[in-house]
Amino acid sequence: MDYIFVKKDKINVKINITDILYIGTIENRPRVLEFVTDKETYQSYGQLKAIEAMTALSLKRCHRKYLVNLRRIKAIDSLNRQIIFDNPFISPIDCSRRNMKGILREWKK
Repeated sequence: MDYIFVKKDKINVKINITDILYIGTIENRPRVLEFVTDKETYQSYGQLKAIEAMTALSLKRCHRKYLVNLRRIKAIDSLNRQIIFDNPFISPIDCSRRNMKGILREWKK
């Protein structure tokens, strides 16, 4: 699967998976996912578990709230457990202690 379809303002948008930095859930809004790309942020209803199953090779779970694109990671701060992306305008996101080793292993491949 190379693309994910999301709705933005009642318009279907086709997002290339390589353009996605990460996908996260939004607090206090159940089932709403936020797709963060270099240019824009999209919101759509869905489940991280379903997207993780569809894109198992490209997007990996780093936290119960986030799926990250391994190809877009610039650095991983093991001390603070944060993932830093290749776009300097995107804030780092947290990585859980449980998933840190797996993300490091997959990213170094």
